[in-house]
Amino acid sequence: MSSLVLGGVAVFAGSVVQGCAGFAFSLVAAPFLLFFLPQEVVIPMLVLVSLGLNLMVLKDCGSSLDFKKVLPILAGGIISLPVGIWVLTAMDPRSFRLFVGGFIVLVSLVMLSGWRKPLPYRLWALLPIGLFSGVLNGSLSMSGPPVVLFLSNQGVDKDEFRANLAAYFLSLNLATIALYIYKGVLTGQVTLITLSYAPVLLIGTWLGIKASRLLPERVFRRMTLLLIAATGLVMIISNI
Repeated sequence: MSSLVLGGVAVFAGSVVQGCAGFAFSLVAAPFLLFFLPQEVVIPMLVLVSLGLNLMVLKDCGSSLDFKKVLPILAGGIISLPVGIWVLTAMDPRSFRLFVGGFIVLVSLVMLSGWRKPLPYRLWALLPIGLFSGVLNGSLSMSGPPVVLFLSNQGVDKDEFRANLAAYFLSLNLATIALYIYKGVLTGQVTLITLSYAPVLLIGTWLGIKASRLLPERVFRRMTLLLIAATGLVMIISNI
């Protein structure tokens, strides 16, 4: 099976999951894409793909958006983006991924046990979440875990969860793409590869959005935490 077909399968599966849950495209697609494409191509490609995914998700549930809740997180994410891009271009991220993966798994398991401690919507509480997310986005194209864990901890409903995530990711992706262009990370090759997967991306996201409407709130919450825990496990296993 050609690498183009394998990549299409990975993009399709990831877009279905993201259309449904509002995140986790990179979790599903990245491990397969990295088998036949270098990291320097895959990471900016994931950011470009995520831009289209989040536009579709936001179109579906934008009426539930409460952007003021994630605005301080977005500010932190944009501020720390250059640090993440520096990690991508200048460092071996293996140890960093192991640390992040272990942290994500630990927090996910605690929350799966039923423990939650909602944070106040204040700058001092939300800015660190954004700073962590921005570093992960610039370096690994995985800005989701800190924000997903935060929204899960806050107990927001399914549609607001997906809408706030999509708006956050969309805003952060635009800033990331601008920085990638400035740093020379986003090349013509990356853009062409991304465009070749556009049809399966659109179909997969549409199917995921339809599936999300069938999920009860309780099932949705548990699914999101399990996906985040899986993200951490993938990061650990792939770097041991």
